[in-house]
Amino acid sequence: MTRNLIWLAITAAFSAHSQDMHTDNLERIVVIAPMHSPLDIKTDPKAPRQPLPAQDGADLLSSIAGFSLVKKGGASSDPVFRGMAGSRLNIITDGGLTLGGCGGRMDPPTAYITPQTYDTLTVIKGPQTVLYGPGNSAATVIFERESERLSETGWQGFANATLGSFGKRMVNADVKGGTEDYYARVAASKSDADDYEDGEGQSIHSAYDKWNLDSEFAYTPDDDSLYSLSLGRSDGEVAYADRMMDGSKFDRNHVALNVELDELSGFAHALEANVYYNHIDHIMDNHSLRPFTPNMMMKNPTSSNPDRRTWGAKLMLTSTINTQHTLSYGLDHQQNRHRTRVSMNQPEMPVESMPRRDNAEFKQTGLFGELEYALSTQGPTRSQWVSGLRLDDWSATDKRQQLGSMMMPMTNPTANETRDDTLWSGFTRYQVQHQDMSYYIGAGHSERFPDYWELMGGGRRGVDSLSAFLLEPEKTNQLDIGWMLQKSTMTTSVSLFYNRIDDYLLTDNQYETMDKTLAVTRNIDAQTMGLEMETRVELSKRLNFTTSINYVRGSNKTDHTALAQQPPLQARFAMDYTLDKWQVGGLWRLVKSQNRVAIGQGNIAGQDVGPSHGFGTLALNASYSYSDELLVSFGVDNVLDKAYAEHLSRAGAMVSGYAQIDKVNEAGRTLWANVNWRF
Repeated sequence: MTRNLIWLAITAAFSAHSQDMHTDNLERIVVIAPMHSPLDIKTDPKAPRQPLPAQDGADLLSSIAGFSLVKKGGASSDPVFRGMAGSRLNIITDGGLTLGGCGGRMDPPTAYITPQTYDTLTVIKGPQTVLYGPGNSAATVIFERESERLSETGWQGFANATLGSFGKRMVNADVKGGTEDYYARVAASKSDADDYEDGEGQSIHSAYDKWNLDSEFAYTPDDDSLYSLSLGRSDGEVAYADRMMDGSKFDRNHVALNVELDELSGFAHALEANVYYNHIDHIMDNHSLRPFTPNMMMKNPTSSNPDRRTWGAKLMLTSTINTQHTLSYGLDHQQNRHRTRVSMNQPEMPVESMPRRDNAEFKQTGLFGELEYALSTQGPTRSQWVSGLRLDDWSATDKRQQLGSMMMPMTNPTANETRDDTLWSGFTRYQVQHQDMSYYIGAGHSERFPDYWELMGGGRRGVDSLSAFLLEPEKTNQLDIGWMLQKSTMTTSVSLFYNRIDDYLLTDNQYETMDKTLAVTRNIDAQTMGLEMETRVELSKRLNFTTSINYVRGSNKTDHTALAQQPPLQARFAMDYTLDKWQVGGLWRLVKSQNRVAIGQGNIAGQDVGPSHGFGTLALNASYSYSDELLVSFGVDNVLDKAYAEHLSRAGAMVSGYAQIDKVNEAGRTLWANVNWRF
């Protein structure tokens, strides 16, 4: 029932119609997530895909053109879109935010997302919407579960099981049952893996073990009303090859109330309201998932236990003013509190018994409106003008009394200080649908409040102060152009963007001063530009060819250098052949070398380690559709057993029992088998 923009609905419907005419109903392996319009991407998270079926939200996003990953091991990667990471990506799950606790990004928001328990993933590129909260300078990523009323008493569901090399095992189930007036839904998953080996047979510290359980209980008195309560819980442990500690606890508790009403009388004809709360309790240590090795910083088994509580609410109304004007408007609020506790001697002083210390509190209240003006609704050409504006009031309080390490504590100059900022964001876009073609041009402005990791996480400091707490907000101005052509046997889409960012928040671990090198967060001016292209061609009724290309170029205008943490040029070529109930296919991925780097600089997710070599990988897959409900698939990733690392991968750390690595290499040849059952 979540309302989409009319533009997205029109183009998505056109795309679906085109696909229905030229494909059968058999489920297929996804190797490149298709664009449904020049502006947005929609994909089914439950669909089997190659590379190996995704075990968290970041893995799923990596199948979409324009996305890259900052790799740390086998799980909990940080997604990057158009060279932007962290809170520049606005990640929404069922209408709310989940913010991680680790100051070093062990647990980005996508680490708590199990894709197969959601029904739809939507990516809206650039600052081209204001309906989903602030900070969407790179993109808005929305994971949603369907909340439609059951048409009759009964039940339906989805089950998935995956086995793979290096001990990979994953089981997912999502079951919904009830009557026309009530339904209950339960989604659960369990996934684990051993350390994988790279293409040279070298073991990478990368094992993980994760589970989640989410439930929803809904009252649906008619087709236009929904009242629901959602409850969720998850936990796990993840080994990391890029740092001195691992994640031994990822405890998540979540509760939400949702109301959706359509066909209302009066000025507003639709209403959406939700209230949510989540608590992330995270432990990282140097002893539970690796052999303990004393060093100068941690002479004893050490545990750190940050946690974050987040409260949020949103009210959105939709009014059809007349046949040409549709207005969506409302307000949202979010606040979170971050705490921590550390034991430098876990056996003698367990961290669980220590008191927690507050170190940060954030509050945001936003007022937004988005207007769609239908310029032309008759004839072969239809066009709209869409514009949006939002105003956000922010405040943050620095509750850290000391900075630095426990061995060398220093007084925090911004202790107990509160900063307030009023920021605005907006966009305007002209879009056209003409027979088999659609295009748009849009300009967007986004002002982003510095997040916890930029102000306080990882021991950040400013250029002129021990604290980075008073950094300027980031201001993005972006021009977006998109075009899509859909013929009977071909679909092609191109998206271009140009971006100027004032007061870009740069993480710089090698900032030179008069007498030393510091690790700081500082404001610079930056520029990025790039494109995403995708083409799908039906060479025959059975043979399809798909290709995608994405490229980003970033510049640090203040230092006159390359902007760090930019992915290299990447191309993917996929082909699939269908014969009755069988499908066979392959994916060839080519990545160019990246020599435009700024060593030691980057973002909260990672910093440039050095130039990287280009590489190519080949993956093969096959599937058998036993029925419309049951699909069995299997495949081989990295068929040639290539030893390689992604450019954005983190630098390797010394882990006892493992060889020292420069970067976190990807897995070598990986075999997998998957069963998908929809019932």
